[in-house]
Amino acid sequence: MNKNHRIWELDFIRGFCICLMIMDHTFYDLAFIFKNRWFADGETGGFFYWLCDLAGTGYFGLAARDVIWYLAVFCFVFLCGISCSFSHSNLKRGAKLAGIAILLSLFTRFLDLAMKQENQFTIRFGILHMLAASILIYWMIQKLNLRLRIFIAILTIIIGVAFSIEPLSTDIRALAVFVTAEADFHSADYFPLLPWFGYFLLGASLGSLIYKQKRSFFPKLSAEWRFRPVLFVGRHSLLFYLFHQPIIYLLLLLVEKLLF
Repeated sequence: MNKNHRIWELDFIRGFCICLMIMDHTFYDLAFIFKNRWFADGETGGFFYWLCDLAGTGYFGLAARDVIWYLAVFCFVFLCGISCSFSHSNLKRGAKLAGIAILLSLFTRFLDLAMKQENQFTIRFGILHMLAASILIYWMIQKLNLRLRIFIAILTIIIGVAFSIEPLSTDIRALAVFVTAEADFHSADYFPLLPWFGYFLLGASLGSLIYKQKRSFFPKLSAEWRFRPVLFVGRHSLLFYLFHQPIIYLLLLLVEKLLF
């Protein structure tokens, strides 16, 4: 969609979700990676120990974190579906994203091999893989009746949620791409197609109903300066997703170099 015709609130909500993701990943790095590096000798006290402890026991210890995380990812995936309902080139979009997802898998696998570790960084089927597959599946079925698509979406969500509660007992690793399974499948970022494709398809199916005119519901707010930073993130969400974690990691390594 051309920048001048973008529905700004979709970019804003998408950007807000990305900001929550960046915060979540920063706390994860502090709690489960750098706390062990910085305080391996059992030392306690100081600002950075407090920050790491807050991330681990305060932030990740909250049930609200899990609820907010799920809602944020749901909104992001649902909005991606809405955006695809406006597109006339979902085949091209899906193929491009699939290529990026494959390169991401190769790069993260290379990192694990270079660091002589297993499954620390490797992403085998993360959110980009899921979205790429969802876009391509939607491209194939978008001509189906609207009610049928909504039915497929709801059924997909129900099945996927059921398997997330009670994972599929199987040794077939490929099935983990579709549903949460007990197979020997590891991915640093993991989003099976069920239920996530259901949320995507629901957004793609309802997008044309919610935005019949393909216009913002709040056009006068789009120019307000206070929204611009989050809008920028939302309009460049792929770049922020790809590069935020390496940047966070390097910044924390810099802190380690300077202060520890």
